[in-house]
This record gives sequence, C-alpha cells and structure tokens, in this order.
Amino acid sequence: MGRPVMMALMTTLEPDFELRPGRIRHERGSALAQVRARVRQAQRLVKTGARIAPKSGLRAHFAKGSAKRARPVASYQRRVVVKARYAIHGGAKGAPLKAHVAYLAREGKAAERGAPGLARSVDYLQRGETPADDRFAFYDRMGEGVDARAVTAGWAEDNRHFRLIVSAEDGAALGDLKPFIRELMDGLETKLGTELDWLAVDHWDTDNPHTHVLVRGRRADGEDLFIPSRLIRSGIREDAQEIATRVLGPRLAAERARDRLHDIARMGITPLDRELAAGADADQLVRPFQPDLNARLERLEAWGLAARTRQGWRLSDDLLPALHKLEAHHAVEQAMAPYRQGREGQLLLAVDPREATTGQLVHLGPDDAFGDSFLAIVETGRGELRYARLERADDLARLTDAPPGAIIAFTPQTPAVKPSDHAIARIAEHTGGIYSAALHAELEPGVSRGLLEANVRRLEAMRRMSLIARRSDASFIAGADHLKRALIYEDRIARRYPMQASVLSHWTLEEQIEAPGPTHLDRVLAGEIAPAVGEGAFARQEAQAVRQRRAFLIEEGWLQQGEPRLARSALDQMADIELRDLAHSLSQEIGKPVTTAPLDRVHGVYSRRIDLAQGRMALIEGERQAHLIAWRPALERFAGRTVEGLARGNGRSWGLSRGLGIGLPPM
Repeated sequence: MGRPVMMALMTTLEPDFELRPGRIRHERGSALAQVRARVRQAQRLVKTGARIAPKSGLRAHFAKGSAKRARPVASYQRRVVVKARYAIHGGAKGAPLKAHVAYLAREGKAAERGAPGLARSVDYLQRGETPADDRFAFYDRMGEGVDARAVTAGWAEDNRHFRLIVSAEDGAALGDLKPFIRELMDGLETKLGTELDWLAVDHWDTDNPHTHVLVRGRRADGEDLFIPSRLIRSGIREDAQEIATRVLGPRLAAERARDRLHDIARMGITPLDRELAAGADADQLVRPFQPDLNARLERLEAWGLAARTRQGWRLSDDLLPALHKLEAHHAVEQAMAPYRQGREGQLLLAVDPREATTGQLVHLGPDDAFGDSFLAIVETGRGELRYARLERADDLARLTDAPPGAIIAFTPQTPAVKPSDHAIARIAEHTGGIYSAALHAELEPGVSRGLLEANVRRLEAMRRMSLIARRSDASFIAGADHLKRALIYEDRIARRYPMQASVLSHWTLEEQIEAPGPTHLDRVLAGEIAPAVGEGAFARQEAQAVRQRRAFLIEEGWLQQGEPRLARSALDQMADIELRDLAHSLSQEIGKPVTTAPLDRVHGVYSRRIDLAQGRMALIEGERQAHLIAWRPALERFAGRTVEGLARGNGRSWGLSRGLGIGLPPM
C-alpha cells in the first residue's frame, strides 16, 4: 500500500482512536490489536470501493439494537421527565384517546374520519375555555400562534401520531420553554434521519411547567414514522437532560441535598428508596448511616413499610410495589379532594375485582396526562367511596358522558367462549383444523360477510397472543381444541382486565322518578335487581326515590295500589312507548322515517347516541330511513362512518361498510 493511501486511511480512522495511557502490555494486547484490525478492515473497504460510514449514536429508525440500556442519570445532571406514547387512528387502540378527548372537550359531535379525537385533543391542549390567553398557543420549529386544528387536519389519513410530555424539574428556571423544546426536537430529527411535523404547547397552569408535543406519524418521504423503543424509553429524556444541564449548569451539591431532603416525605418511590433497597441484605435488613436515609426510614415506618430491629432496619418485602400503590392512592385522594365536601368521613377504597360493586357516580376523569386510563369514583350504599382505574376501550366508551349521579356497576369479568369461537370450531371440525373465510362460506353458503370478518378479527386477536398460527394463504390453524384455546384467551383478558364497568342508568335518581320509560328504579320495583344495601346516603336516596317512583307509576296506571311488584309486561310497554316517541321526534328532525323494530341487518351512518331512561340507544341513518337500536361500545370506533350490523346470538356484530372502508378494525 502506498504512503498516500495509508495516510488517507489513518485520517479516516483517527476520530475513532482513543488514547488510553497504561502499561505496554495493554497497548500490545488490546489497543494496538484494535488499530491493526481497523486498518485491515479499511484496506478491504478500499479494494471494494466501499466507504467507511461515520459512527452515530443511533442507527436508522428501523435498525436492530435499539434496545440498548439507558445511560444512568448522573447526580450533577438536571432532571427531566419525558413521557412518550403513540396513538393509533381508529380501531380499538384509538378508543381510549377518543374517550379521553371527548370527556375533556365535552363535545357530542360525531368523530371525524381518520383521526377521531385529534382535533378535540388540540382544543384541550390549547385550553379552549380561555381562547384569549396566548399562554396556550401552539408553536412549531419556525413560529408561534400556529393554527393547530388546521395543521392536524392533514394528519387524518396517517396510521398514528405521537404524543410527548416534557417536564423539566427546573422548568421555571428555564423561562421560555420554546428554545428548549425546539432544540430537543431538532436532536430527535437528527437521530431519526428525517424532518418531523410537530406542534407543541407549553402549560404553566400546573405546579410544574411542562410541554405537550404532537408529532405526525409520517416521515418526510411519506413513509410511516417509527420511533425506536430506545428513544421512547430513555433517549429523548437523556437529550433533554443534557440540554437543561448545559443551559442551567450542573446541579450543585446544595441543590442535590435539597432534592434528597424533599424526597424524605414524598409519597412514592424515590432515589432514597432505591438506594435502601439496593443496600438491603437477604433478610431485607439495612444499616444506613446517612441522616437522610434514616429520616426516610422513619417515614416508611409510619407507613408500615419498615420496622426497627436490633440488627438494623427491616424493609417490607414489597417495598417498591407498595410505594407505587401508595402513590397511586394518594393521586386518587387528590382527585377526590374537590368532591370531599360533605364526605369528609367516608373511606376511599379501591373496587374489589372479585365482587360486584354498584354506586352513584361521583367523579369521572382522566387518570394521567395521556388519557390511557380513566379514574371513576362511586359512592356505594354503605357510604364508601370506591374507585377504579379503567383502561379498556369498551369500559371507557360505556362511561363516556356519564354525568355525576349516574348509576354505575363494576362486575367481575367471567371468561367465556364467544359465538365466533363456536362457529370457527364448527368449520375447523370439517377442514382438518383449518379456518378461513372462504372455507366457511363454502361450507355454509348462507353466512354473511360481516360474520366472516368478525371471525377473522377474533382469530387475529388470538394470534397476537400466540394461541393460534396463520398460514401464508391467510388461513388459520385453529386445531381441534379451538374452544379450549379461546377460553385461555378470554382468561388472559380477564386477568388483565378483571372487572367490567357498565352504566345501569345514565339518568340520576331524581330524573328517574317521573321518567316516561323504564328506569333503574323500575327494575328494582320489578325485583330484577337488588336495591342498594347499607346505611349510606346513596342507599337512603335510592329507597326514597323508589317510593316516589312507585307513587308516580300508580298515578299513571302502570302499577296497582298494593301490588308488590311491577310486571315485566309494564316495563316492555313503557320501553315501546319511549322508543316510539323518540322515533317520532327524530323523524321530524332528520326528515326521514325512523324504525324501532329489531332487524337482522342494519346498514347506515352511525350518527349519534341517545341516553334514554331504558338505556343508551344508537341512531343509524340510512339513505331512505333511520334505525334506533341498542347501543354497543363497538360503535364508538366508527362514529360518523357507514357501518353494517348483523344479528349474532344475543348481540350484534358491527363493522365498517365495505363500500367506505378498507377493512374492519379489530373489535
């Protein structure tokens, strides 16, 4: 090799060389060998005409190896919390986002096509109730006062968008957060290798200033944007901490001492707790000498999570999980604080997933900044305040728009096979364990397309849990034990979501007393459901409302004086009258007839939901007529779109109409 070539190679490799002073044997055994290996590699690249790529902190967004462990946070670094999630547009995974923004914005309009809820999310982030306040104005890389609704309207056809929350511990010291966020997003673009469409809004109306960032789920070249798990989990946070540390300078010893002092009384997991847990022996004993650790142990002792012994302090076996639960319960107490007036002595307990709980809704709202879960608090007949965190899309859809005073029930989830499972097993029995829509249609020519697609959705859901396999021809290997596998699937779902939320009445007790249709109170009078048990305010109010409802029904002729129970026939007649009156009113409003008779097949646009005394109904508008049918949570995924519903067993299978959709999202 000539001298110019060697010099060029040495120049190319120079940035990767790191001088490590040490003994000569180290140089010959490690560093020198690495240099020689790099020279040999460079020689091969020169011969083949290849170019040595510069090293970077992260490879392309689709590259493997993104699960690299996060760098530990140095004590001198400024601390920044970054939460990052993505939201799917449409389908079951998008339902929590839709429920979240629908609650916050309190809009009853049908969701927009493509990315329902995104525009209303913009309204919430911009604090629509204070339009003149420019503190909540959106901005991007170039300017401020951006029309976020107009910009995000162009995101409707994307598959997803990303949501970030960036909260610097010293956010107030940073002052204007816009330069901080713009530099952070520039760094993210560099690592992803593409320009991003993003919008941000700073919120200064909380204890800690923070920023919400919406990122479009599409790269500059039009492809879907994927952010590696390494960046989602810790990479963005690390960059934010480096920027904050550079701007404000490293955390001084006095600041670190102040933070540790603050952590002593914090109700949740702190660095002090992790330090204690790491220093405990096999018997969970610790013997710290630092004053702050001893002070933290005294606080843990007050919470029953540590105890003094002659050998030292004994930590609880589940210290960190218990602290997490304690923090979550404290958050519930804070959410409940505005509603505590008149309820100061009531216990606030979690709903027991092993037993049914019924109560009057006190509070319903998002439990976190992303709206991935909701917090529902009810007052039971015994006077207890019970809370539940809801994450499942169907539960959120059921409770959407439920007003304070609505009657809510939480029931244990019981695993059971579905009608789809029986149909799949029936076909697989004749095909050697194989199922496909084509095989089903061939064996049962009269089966509807909607039911076939519902079966495929069911199998896809089971495949994602690795319970069945899909072949290259899009058929599924169901097997002879499909019903057993389906029960395993349902059991896993029940373990993840052990309880189900339902609304027994969207009407308050006062509204039910003179309601024209059958109410929750009527079902109590008919003996179909048990009255609230206990001496609490809700039990007393319900008992009084039942007496007043009885008097009203006697006056209206639905119940005879001295008759012990309301007849089932009376409930059915009241339901028919309520539906007919509503159908007549809607018919005049929309200019087309509205039917209430049950149909095997319903086709039209799901335009709205209506809460009657008898329950929630859905209005499906066809070209020439509309239909009033019992509402189901699955409909909320298709709000404002053309749907097709087919009777199946005791329920109905819903999906997008073939003409206006590319397929049916998972149910």
